[in-house]
Amino acid sequence: MTDPFLSLLIEALNLMHPRFAAVHGLAYPIEEADTPPAARKMRERSFVMEFYHEFRRMWDKAVPVQRGLGHILIQSDPDAGSRTPDFLFWKLGEHGAPDSRLAAVSFAFLTNASAIASDQTLLARFRDSPGYPRAVSIIIGRHADIQDVPKTDGVVTLFFDTEKWQVISGGES
Repeated sequence: MTDPFLSLLIEALNLMHPRFAAVHGLAYPIEEADTPPAARKMRERSFVMEFYHEFRRMWDKAVPVQRGLGHILIQSDPDAGSRTPDFLFWKLGEHGAPDSRLAAVSFAFLTNASAIASDQTLLARFRDSPGYPRAVSIIIGRHADIQDVPKTDGVVTLFFDTEKWQVISGGES
């Protein structure tokens, strides 16, 4: 059985419009790969914003609730420190239960290898403490360019192919 949260992420990714997601490009040129903008994931921003837009549209239609996830939201974490993944998902507490952590999610272009490795290390840390049950690394690029994508134990990797404009693999940790 597929994790309903991963299915939700995949659906939101697959709904994104390439014109909005690709405003800053979909790759780092070789000469920019190890520069400060790559470390800050500048080119990934429009992709992340388009994902958020599609996720919010699904959220507004109560899709997470319909899939049994309950009411979820994106917010910061008081125990997180200064460096955090791109999104921290929480499940709202209901019927007297407290709010709970749901997932930590990061995005990086395949051409930004140092960001992928850094994100996956950070996601593993967030899985362990403060304790997000799901840690998801979303890697964006051309399937033809995949050589050896780093994988970290306990971190699920989703690969979004920019040629087919859809998630083509994922769910493995």
